[in-house]
Amino acid sequence: MKTSVLLLFIFSLLVSGCSSTGGHHFTSPAIGLGYINRIAVLPLENFSKNKGIEGRARELLMTRLLGHGLYDLVEPGELHRFLQDEVRSKNKALIDQTVAKRMAREFNIQAYMTGSIDDYKEVRNGSYTYPVIAITLRMVDIKTGEVIWQASDDDSGYSTTGRLFGFNAEETNAVIFRLIDKLLGTMVTR
Repeated sequence: MKTSVLLLFIFSLLVSGCSSTGGHHFTSPAIGLGYINRIAVLPLENFSKNKGIEGRARELLMTRLLGHGLYDLVEPGELHRFLQDEVRSKNKALIDQTVAKRMAREFNIQAYMTGSIDDYKEVRNGSYTYPVIAITLRMVDIKTGEVIWQASDDDSGYSTTGRLFGFNAEETNAVIFRLIDKLLGTMVTR
């Protein structure tokens, strides 16, 4: 009997792991109409103290969008050139409706995706260190300028099993991939 309880306890530790606060999302009925086929993924804002995480998260987001076959994407180099020429502010993640419409004509897109790294930190618990990340993503319809989808959530690389048995925490990229998948999973498409 004691062995069964011990095995059950160990199994519950193995399946428990990453925690999340339970994200929030909004999906407009317009996103399910199927008229959005090609989008641009703008740079993400970074509200964390860790500079550079926004670029890595954007690359991983584009990889997931392409991998899931959700939309065709504007090539990042061409988009970068366009934003350098058109957006005068330092923050290329924030564009106005006029720039969005020029971008739509230039790249034949119906919407753009942007968002932010709301938090990113490495948490230390004794000798165990793990990443904690919060991301918000949103899609904006270029014709109307309205947000047609937005999702926010957080995740971490913490594992009870890893901590107890001295395993390494999950890497930052793996946490970002999982978090992006959770966010994109809230999108009701075509």
